[in-house]
Amino acid sequence: MSDEQYAGFDGPEGRPTGLPTAISVLADHWGLVMAYGLVSLGLGITLAVWPDETLTVVAVLIGVQFLVSGVVRIIGALASSGLDTSLRLVLGLTGAIALIVGLLCLRDPLQTLLAITLILGVWWLVSGVIDLVRAVVAPVPERRAWDLFSGGISVLAGGFLLVDPHLSLGVLVFVTSVWLILTGLLGVVAALRLRARRSRESTGTTSASPPPAPAL
Repeated sequence: MSDEQYAGFDGPEGRPTGLPTAISVLADHWGLVMAYGLVSLGLGITLAVWPDETLTVVAVLIGVQFLVSGVVRIIGALASSGLDTSLRLVLGLTGAIALIVGLLCLRDPLQTLLAITLILGVWWLVSGVIDLVRAVVAPVPERRAWDLFSGGISVLAGGFLLVDPHLSLGVLVFVTSVWLILTGLLGVVAALRLRARRSRESTGTTSASPPPAPAL
């Protein structure tokens, strides 16, 4: 039994065994990255143009982004290829935490600016570090740049909020909007690159297949 099989992976691609095919395909599908990018971009634009932002509006929009991020991370932890067990566990744990925090934000929106700032700062810092580690340890072709840039932006934004958590609502809205818009744009670009790569691989596989045997 190989080390990959012992660790719960199947074959050279390192894909976890015992998972539904649909989940395995979705983990590396460009559509998942595109959906995350479009949702983040839409939330960032909505937050930037929303008239008379209140803490409740900010908390709800942030809660939606937490839920989306949690789902994407859990899917990645379950079925992404090339990740070792420890990194998948950390990725899944952060996804579960994101889901819990997102549900709390939607069910009972936080009413203190300091609480929202601290939660965002910690989350961005931790998720950014994980994205950077994933980009270095188990890079995905055509997506590594997105992981590096999004991880770097998250670390910088999270560090900024934690260094000075006593911010005004306007500053928090500005920082959050910029982070969401940049992350969304990077996600869309990465998804398009992944889609182009999948198309090239599909074309190469088709052209490399042997011709049918002539009829006798």
